[in-house]
Amino acid sequence: MLKILFTYPETLPHETLLLNNLMEGDWDFLHIRKPDYSRDEMINFLELIPNHLDKVILHSHFDLLQEFDVAGININRKALAQISYEDELTSACDQRFLLVRNRQLWVNGERPNLVTYGAHSFKEIQEVPFKTDYVFLSPIFDSISKTGYESAFNDAEVLTAFLAQTKERVIALGGVDANRIPICKALGFKGYAMLGDIWKKYFSHVETIQ
Repeated sequence: MLKILFTYPETLPHETLLLNNLMEGDWDFLHIRKPDYSRDEMINFLELIPNHLDKVILHSHFDLLQEFDVAGININRKALAQISYEDELTSACDQRFLLVRNRQLWVNGERPNLVTYGAHSFKEIQEVPFKTDYVFLSPIFDSISKTGYESAFNDAEVLTAFLAQTKERVIALGGVDANRIPICKALGFKGYAMLGDIWKKYFSHVETIQ
């Protein structure tokens, strides 16, 4: 199973120092989701974790693919609105920032090594308009980092059936802790992502920050 770490969405003290230590472990990928970060702030963040860029998946500032040798990008439902499609091009030299051609996603004319997607329903996974390396489905369990963000998939039989038939590589996200990893595996997930359970070990206020 893939083991994936998410950054906390807000800035935490000595965060990159902790990340450098954590990523020395057996994490497969590090998803950097900092929705309020400016481009300069993201550059500074990446420069402080130079030894782990090959595992980094960006959730914003995708143009930094051309400046940093990161693993790839993550698209969510909101970002879909920014995507153009090959049949919309006006000429051979027309280049869009995010473009889908033959179900491949391109960023500024280049293909990321990895493309992932964050979904919140079976239907959303089924309708992703480009090829992905893996997709997240959330929230699988009640969130650890977001109070009141409860599981949307309470029927284990329906969830297991979907995971068995889909061709996508689906990763469990939302409320995952050490005790729930075996459950994720039994349900049929190809991996799991952790956020709140990791960061609450270092910062007691993580559970209450929205």
